[in-house]
Amino acid sequence: MRTAAPNLIEEVSTAQAELAAVLTGVDERMLHDDPLLQLTGAIERAAVLLDSWRVRLAGEVGARSRRELGEDRLSAKKGCRNAVELLARITLAAERTLTQRMRVGEATRPRTALTGDTLPAAFPEAAAALRSGILGYDSALAIIDTLAPIRARVGDLNLERAEHALVAAATGPTIESPLPFSADEVRGQARVWEQVLDPDGTVPAEEQAMAARGIGAGLTRDGLVHRKMALLPEIDAKFETLLNAYLNPRSKPTFTDPDPDAPKDPRATAQARHDVFASLIDGASRSADVPRIGGAAPTVLVSVRQADLTARCGSGFIEGCDAALSMRAVEQLACTGGTQTVLIGDDGRLVSLSTSDRVFNAAQRRAITLRDGGCIIPGCTIPAAWSEIHHVIAHRDGGKTEVCNGVLLCWLHHRTIETSGWRILMIDGVPHVKPPPWLRGGRSDAETPWRRATKSRPQLADLLERHPVLVE
Repeated sequence: MRTAAPNLIEEVSTAQAELAAVLTGVDERMLHDDPLLQLTGAIERAAVLLDSWRVRLAGEVGARSRRELGEDRLSAKKGCRNAVELLARITLAAERTLTQRMRVGEATRPRTALTGDTLPAAFPEAAAALRSGILGYDSALAIIDTLAPIRARVGDLNLERAEHALVAAATGPTIESPLPFSADEVRGQARVWEQVLDPDGTVPAEEQAMAARGIGAGLTRDGLVHRKMALLPEIDAKFETLLNAYLNPRSKPTFTDPDPDAPKDPRATAQARHDVFASLIDGASRSADVPRIGGAAPTVLVSVRQADLTARCGSGFIEGCDAALSMRAVEQLACTGGTQTVLIGDDGRLVSLSTSDRVFNAAQRRAITLRDGGCIIPGCTIPAAWSEIHHVIAHRDGGKTEVCNGVLLCWLHHRTIETSGWRILMIDGVPHVKPPPWLRGGRSDAETPWRRATKSRPQLADLLERHPVLVE
């Protein structure tokens, strides 16, 4: 048995270079139909073999990084929290992808008994087909993800029958099909086996989930409101899809971020998900379909003393919430939601109540939306419907509630506009932005030009015609 000695690493690197040399100069657009399809199949067969090694190596790294090994686990010795982080540093692949590889790797890796004896893999046929390069990674994942959860209920023998049939279908041909099943067909066939072997498994689980679903009341601690959520799978899938759509950098149109020095998101994943959720709530609250309470749209009431608001110090308080708000948070809510002045006498008597002011009306919001198209900070993907309107010149400094003084900002950039270093300037009624010093690449303020900021597609098309360098 060969080990990963230096000469093996060199041989793999040589093979990689040889493959690259073979493909260098090939223009897929010049291939005739049949050669195009044949090359597609050949590349995929090579990828299947590489995928099998990706899975095997990820499984091995995961096994050597097991939590029970303590400080002796591989990930800890390399300064990483777990196997996923270690693999991510080496491969640069997404954590979700690496987690799946490790899951398949664990299921197809020989096991070790408590006595130290070697046992077959949990899915031995899938393991053998995967290692030989005839079973694709996606098909193996479909088999394992579908059958593993029902093993305890249906038993090993029944699971072996299903595994055998699914591997045969995926590698083909079989009596039922002259061609191997695609990964999607394998997953569908696996679902059929799941229903056949465990016909009562789905319904009780769904009934139990329906009874347990819910969102708990918030508990305020350390300035945060902690809630427990238990979502049904289909509801969580919708929520997750929305989050991923606005957190995935690949979803950004290339022309919305022409600056090569575009900011990298410094937030942790959980923080970014929170901020997208905040924008979702803002967007939903502005919907015409939202039920009205007391004749008005649902409104968060924040009370603050006029002296504190003027001095920009102290705290504000949300009705029904124990946590105090910083003046920065109060000002953000006032900027986007408006204020009313309530004069209360020394004896506690209500003296007067002003009308609501500094609120952009629906017509103004539509106009600003058409101009800005979304949060105007470069690189931000939050759409216009989820964005707030920010007074470029603050209301307290004499700024008017007019379209030439309002710009769209997402919840996060609105909350941090005075601390992040981003600057906004209206030039002839058009928003322009200048990045903070830490994003200027050493350029001074004078050397950093103001850049027109818009996510509006018609305006971007016009800009691209006049400045084609933006799409480079």
